[in-house]
Amino acid sequence: MGESFKICSTLPTRQKAALEHLLYFNVNQERMRPAIQKSIDSYGVPEILDKNGTLSIRVGSIQEVQTLFAVSEYGHPMGVAIFVRSDPERVVVLHLGVLPRLRSNSDVNAQVLLELVHEIHNAAKQMKGVDRVEVVYSQRCGAPAIPA
Repeated sequence: MGESFKICSTLPTRQKAALEHLLYFNVNQERMRPAIQKSIDSYGVPEILDKNGTLSIRVGSIQEVQTLFAVSEYGHPMGVAIFVRSDPERVVVLHLGVLPRLRSNSDVNAQVLLELVHEIHNAAKQMKGVDRVEVVYSQRCGAPAIPA
């Protein structure tokens, strides 16, 4: 049985170290290094912001970046997804991260990732004119977009 979690758009400031670990020091990054570099080169470096007791993320100089966090029942971040409406028809997922795989949580990692993508897809469907969601962290060049 997997650990339960919820999806939310902010984290309390007390989770900054855990978010830094998830976003910047995640051992999963090595597997996705070229895709992460492509996102950083195209959009900018993600930066954790602490405003009014909550954490959010900014990417480069892009306005209106949105963030979703998967948070455990104990309040710890288990996953993060950063996305933006890059033009009227398209939402782009700039960064995705989940806790490093451990034998005890590998099923939870997949659930977290799928739920984050599902929530982005739901948000995109609510945006007038958006007809696709693209993920920068594609394993192959020219991967098709997900219809919104």
